[in-house]
Amino acid sequence: MKTKIKGIYIPSKAEIVEIIDMTPVIKLFKIKPKRQFRYKPGQFVMVSLWGIGEVPISITSTHGLHEYIELCIRRVGHVTSAINLLKPSAKIGIRGPFGNTFPIENARGKDVLFVAGGLGIVPLRPLITSIINKKNNFKRIALIYGSCNPTEILFKDDINVWQKKGMHITLTVERKDKGWKGNVGLVTEYLKRPKISFRNAYAFICGPPIMIKATINGLSLIGVHEDNIFTTLEAHMKCGVGKCGHCYVDGKYICTDGPIFSYAEIKKHSLFPS
Repeated sequence: MKTKIKGIYIPSKAEIVEIIDMTPVIKLFKIKPKRQFRYKPGQFVMVSLWGIGEVPISITSTHGLHEYIELCIRRVGHVTSAINLLKPSAKIGIRGPFGNTFPIENARGKDVLFVAGGLGIVPLRPLITSIINKKNNFKRIALIYGSCNPTEILFKDDINVWQKKGMHITLTVERKDKGWKGNVGLVTEYLKRPKISFRNAYAFICGPPIMIKATINGLSLIGVHEDNIFTTLEAHMKCGVGKCGHCYVDGKYICTDGPIFSYAEIKKHSLFPS
């Protein structure tokens, strides 16, 4: 009982092993927790700095494949700014893992579509890796990934690996630079273009709320069933364990009942953040 309580409420120590600059404001942290734990695609941890605060961060590594837990953190607020100033060997606090996981088994034997916007590729990365590594269990697999500009496309090495393994990938940007010869436009403009049957596909979406809403609407219009569309809703999470009430909406706690919900659940409980 003591171990369970500590894991929920009291952060364990973790060491930052490596830091990789992804963009001017986004860094990938590889961390080694003192207390090892298993985790699944879609889950998150609470990361803390003593005297600064605590924030929920999606796990972007794949358990059993990556040596360390990987967290991709964008500098947007007081806590994340402090974390982004840290150097390798620094210590942080970590609680978790928390939340549910993507229903991978339900998608077996189906086409699978991923749609990511900006930092939304982060929680989808371990799911994509898990499915790509067992691609014989699925039909066609596709990714539509949109960024503001080419320099903000994350995990380019992973994307190359996924493509070599047979994934159909569409990259698009809102603003191109001189060297960009790819697609320009919103992800919703490419829903009908990849060579995949969306009508019977399982779709997994992550990105800004406005992009999620537009993508779900686009998928619904082309016939994807609302029970087969899943997204992550991470806004307003504070404690991670359903105690503070910040993420409570219509009988659901985003942190404990989610953060992954089907479109059917989102409609039933009005879960989209305003």
